[in-house]
Amino acid sequence: MLPGLATPSILPPLAAVQRTSVGVIGAGVVGLSSALWLQKAGHRVTLADPAPPVAGGSYEQASSFGNACTMAFGACIPVASPGILRALPRMLLDRHGPLSINWSDLTGLMPWLASFLRAASPVAVSRIAGVLGSLLRLAEAGQAPLFEDARATHLKRPTGCLYLYRSARSFARAQPEIALRRREGVRMRILEQDEVRAREPNLAPLYHKGLLFEDAYSIDNPLAYAQQLLRCFIDRGGEVVTARVRTIDRGTDGLTIRCEDRSIRSDHAVLAAGAWSGGIARSFGDHIRLSTERGYHVMFPGEGGLLSAPTCYPEHGFYMTPLGEGLRAAGTVELGGLDKPAREERTQVIERVTRELLPCIGKAGRTWLGFRPSMPDSLPVIGRSPSDARIIHAFGHGHIGLTLAGITGRLVADMIGGQPPLVDLTPLRADRF
Repeated sequence: MLPGLATPSILPPLAAVQRTSVGVIGAGVVGLSSALWLQKAGHRVTLADPAPPVAGGSYEQASSFGNACTMAFGACIPVASPGILRALPRMLLDRHGPLSINWSDLTGLMPWLASFLRAASPVAVSRIAGVLGSLLRLAEAGQAPLFEDARATHLKRPTGCLYLYRSARSFARAQPEIALRRREGVRMRILEQDEVRAREPNLAPLYHKGLLFEDAYSIDNPLAYAQQLLRCFIDRGGEVVTARVRTIDRGTDGLTIRCEDRSIRSDHAVLAAGAWSGGIARSFGDHIRLSTERGYHVMFPGEGGLLSAPTCYPEHGFYMTPLGEGLRAAGTVELGGLDKPAREERTQVIERVTRELLPCIGKAGRTWLGFRPSMPDSLPVIGRSPSDARIIHAFGHGHIGLTLAGITGRLVADMIGGQPPLVDLTPLRADRF
């Protein structure tokens, strides 16, 4: 365990199970984590993805490549919150705000938006925070064994994570969320202005108070982490099929995962294809209220020393994370599809606000667009397919896929092994809408 991290929960040992063949669809961090936990349980695993994290590949399009690099154990608050109904029209009309929409997608998004607004009531938010809290309390226990197995512990940066509130008013508005986090056992500490200044002297003094999440840590290089997980999977006998999955055929004698130019036979399948999961699920009869959040980041090469820890102003909707290669400003929410080009104004606003908050920052470098799988209630889909119990869904993690990947993989392995789940999976079922 790294200094500064709380002792993780202890998971029960994996039970002895009958060895089966499993096809895992998706080589993002959730799919990779699921594949490794399935191997640890003794199953034969084949992993299918059109762009796995191999040298010279195009993994840069994956959400697992471009995220905010933060293990956010305090992230039990859903995106929808009380008051969002009043604020939503203004937010959606502001093309430079933290939440925007491609208006051509509005008609198709209406069912998702209606469910999103229903998830914003105080009662719903309290319930959702409880479900997320139950997962987050197990998150490090699900992740730590994979870091060890993949020899990736050197990528952990035990720095905590800092939220900053620009005014007394914004801090007051955050009190219900802070109370919910306390209820869910999140370790955090309120910082006064002078404490923030001492920690982060390069920040412009645009803050009233801070909230330090003491157990959070960052991963210095998400691509290297995914590559280490994949290397471990291959070293343990896993097979990788570099191909896009079209559908899953369900036969009485097993499943056939249909790829572009070949097929994979298996006893079970795990659908962990992130934002692409909805289309694959529809192909075999599961209609899931999944949408795509288009996330952006801007890299500032060589500027990682400007901050000591991932730092977020919730009102701006993105993180500034110090890494070995520089400072990554990543986040915001843009609702839209998988087939539209990046909107330059989104990266421009991230860069502009980053410069406002960190006046001494240097020249911007790489920009990035990726696709997050987003459910209206901010809860992932983890559980058996309504169409076929041999298919396990593991997607829809939104902003916390990196954080919940390990425990999701363990839940997947337990389901396929016929073991009782470590948490109640009813709120995460695919057909909850």
